[in-house]
Amino acid sequence: MRLLKTWWIIFKSAGSARKSGRQGDQIFRYFVLETLSKLGFFEFLKQPRAYGEILAEFDFYDSEYTQEVFNTLLHDSNNILVQNSGAYALNREVPLPSLDSILSRTDPRVRVASRIAEPLSHLILDRLRDKNLGVTEVFERDDYRVVNMFDDVLDASIYSAVREACFAYLTSKERMWLRGKELIEIGCGSGRETAEIWLHLGGDISITAVDPVPGMLKLARNNFMGLLKGLAPTHPPVTDKNMPVFEEGSATRLPFDDNSFDASYWAFMLHWTADPKKAIREAVRVVRPGGLIFGSQILRPYVNQYLNLVVRSSRNSYGFFWREDYVKWFAEEGLEIDIATPAGIIRVTNKA
Repeated sequence: MRLLKTWWIIFKSAGSARKSGRQGDQIFRYFVLETLSKLGFFEFLKQPRAYGEILAEFDFYDSEYTQEVFNTLLHDSNNILVQNSGAYALNREVPLPSLDSILSRTDPRVRVASRIAEPLSHLILDRLRDKNLGVTEVFERDDYRVVNMFDDVLDASIYSAVREACFAYLTSKERMWLRGKELIEIGCGSGRETAEIWLHLGGDISITAVDPVPGMLKLARNNFMGLLKGLAPTHPPVTDKNMPVFEEGSATRLPFDDNSFDASYWAFMLHWTADPKKAIREAVRVVRPGGLIFGSQILRPYVNQYLNLVVRSSRNSYGFFWREDYVKWFAEEGLEIDIATPAGIIRVTNKA
């Protein structure tokens, strides 16, 4: 029943997960291709070019990431690039997509992906040219453009639905147990997630919300009370005891002692970290024995490779991983993960 309820919550928000995923994929694909097209990349490849010749023309750095971009284009379902005798060329039989045509076929609830894809896809060129921007720099560049964009996007119904689904996947006993406890929210973003967690638990929770991006933390601190009022005008009283604390910190280096919290929560965060395995180890470390680790993390193969390229445009973002990796990393901490895909909603009881 918990699984059925979880699926129903997400379905109500975004429709069929498979269909919504395909539509979102096309949006990210468009913006990656558009970024390269504006550079003159595809025009240059109307004639076969050697790999080194392409790097020299566009000042690309030969790296694992650059090779992944080329391989993605080669193995695209429409084969945008073709390779012959080591040379790359544009497949003239495949037209580059139009954003209007994509959006006209996309569920309005999924179109929010374009607000993420457009500014982030531009960062691919920085990574191809070895400028090596970190996650914080990526989010805060250009007068906080990406921070402000994420503030808008995190307001989308699909994100709220995933947060609701994370609580629905817990047992009723676990939801009751969480009340009155200390919870660390890893990757709090602009504060909406914090507010929704707080409301799910009726304000009977002590939340420490952590994010590595100072601009996000500033938004979260400033937004929290207004978000509560907007989400639930008659919300429970906010007191010194239940007012969330917002602190700067990396998921892979949480600035807290062992056994500091009763529970931890994250949503769609691990792919932004440099080392998801280490982030999991840190979450386990700071949660007390018998405590709860829960949240969500979309996994391969449900993630499009173009979205993965966009996320990995920052030098210290791991990107998306497989369900088997998730299971293995928790197993190495001696824990068994209960997971529902494709949203990757999990619940784990820390070892006693």
